[in-house]
Amino acid sequence: MSMKLLETACLQAAEGEPTRPPYQPAARAPLSLASAEKLAAKILSELAPFCERIEIAGSIRRRRPFVNDIDLVALPLADQVEALRARVLARTTPISDGTEIILTRLANGVQLDLWLAQRPHKDLFNTHDTNFGAIYLSRTGSKEHNIWLCGMATRLGRHYNPQYGVFEDRRCVASATEEEIFAALNLDFLPPEKRER
Repeated sequence: MSMKLLETACLQAAEGEPTRPPYQPAARAPLSLASAEKLAAKILSELAPFCERIEIAGSIRRRRPFVNDIDLVALPLADQVEALRARVLARTTPISDGTEIILTRLANGVQLDLWLAQRPHKDLFNTHDTNFGAIYLSRTGSKEHNIWLCGMATRLGRHYNPQYGVFEDRRCVASATEEEIFAALNLDFLPPEKRER
């Protein structure tokens, strides 16, 4: 499969997969890694009381020298989803406010992408793990690394949906942690700094 076809397949990974509005860069220079880390840590500390887990992802986690936006992945506390949303939107300019992602612009022009993981839940037939690991892995990137993971899944007869995890015969086999997803793809865990392709 050509790289372009594989990229297209990954980007259209699953029916109903949320689509992300295009990145809207502000008229400003990228942040240095040190400045981005400091800003992300401040935002994370303000949002942490609303979350069971919240982590910095994206270029910061991959240790890129310059950063265009702040990516956070959160697993909100069960009763705090709306409070978390209100807290984020109260001090920023909304770009997009969805059930799985909140995109906003900070006062300094930096875009904040807050990805919301699903809580573990049961339905009539199954128990579903959180998709925190899937979102954390895909939002850490790089884009090329995510495409490579899709290709690895395809070679195993599986499907990697960057939002929801690894599937085999329409059944999710890994989504809660990055380690679980790498294992489901017969891969050793790869540190974020090594995920450039």
